[in-house]
Amino acid sequence: MKINKILQIAVTYIGAIIGAGFASGQEILQFFVIYGNNGLLGVILSSLLFSILGIFIVQISYTLKANNYKDLFYSIAGRKFGFIADLILTLFLLGSLIVMLAGSKEIFNQFFNYKINLGLILTTIIILWSNYYGVEGIMKLNLMLIPLLLVIIIVVLGGIIDNFSIIFPHNYLKLDWIASSFIYTGYNLILALTVLVPLSLEVEKEELFCGIFGGGIVLGVIAFFLYYLLYQFYDEIVNSQIPIIDIIAHYKYNIYYIYSTTLWLAMLTTASCNLYALTSRLNDSVGLSERKVIFIILIFVFPFVKMPFSRLVELIYPQLGKLSLGLLLFLIFSYVTSFNKYS
Repeated sequence: MKINKILQIAVTYIGAIIGAGFASGQEILQFFVIYGNNGLLGVILSSLLFSILGIFIVQISYTLKANNYKDLFYSIAGRKFGFIADLILTLFLLGSLIVMLAGSKEIFNQFFNYKINLGLILTTIIILWSNYYGVEGIMKLNLMLIPLLLVIIIVVLGGIIDNFSIIFPHNYLKLDWIASSFIYTGYNLILALTVLVPLSLEVEKEELFCGIFGGGIVLGVIAFFLYYLLYQFYDEIVNSQIPIIDIIAHYKYNIYYIYSTTLWLAMLTTASCNLYALTSRLNDSVGLSERKVIFIILIFVFPFVKMPFSRLVELIYPQLGKLSLGLLLFLIFSYVTSFNKYS
């Protein structure tokens, strides 16, 4: 096994999941911190689920020899339900890409006071560059950006957290934090699935398994740091839209712009993975070159990017998030109940 390839896979997996909702602290706040000390167990459970379910999805993909998520859905669920699943996830990817592009524009306009759409222009150029080289380009982009993003997160959070201590809960048998962990994992894993399936054709199984497992653990470690910080300042940021930024602006304003850059990097990696997955899927249907497919996708999404970022999040994520969890559970159930067919 090649360590460098495993590292590339791990950061690509992280990049597909660690979007702006994760880096801003909003997802960690809503899915874990609100459950108090039980949220810590939720973070640990989600980390394990990211590792285990990620490997499970890749194993299914290897077994079915799927080229993209469409092949995976049709093989598992049949033509009728496979079409529905394919449509839902394609819309989800389009919605996520729109939100990431709009968010990139918003970060530069709001945090850096640029009146031109510099964030949108830079993001578009970078994701075009990475997608030009296919899966290798995606992995190289994530290899460059994700370690930097993770270092910034750890350094920034480490500079704010005081009197570090862990108190494990006693009422851990309550089910609310468990359900929240599964919902959070399912919601994010369905996006990662779109990158994992094509990767299964390009990378050795053992390398892919190790990369996914390592990526899941790293996601858990970063989520833990975010959880701990948000838990410390919960009363102050419970109604915040971007909780980590609000904490930094109040207590460590000198690193405000550094962490704003982190949010952009998170959006950038997610947007790149979204575009790659959409290109891989649509190229299989329309019969055009990948470059033409990318051009068509961007022409389609750009008009929606003009909408306010917060409005896009409000419109797109809640509905598609619920659908994604149901979709993931349906696929796993369909595969397990038909196991003898594929074994």
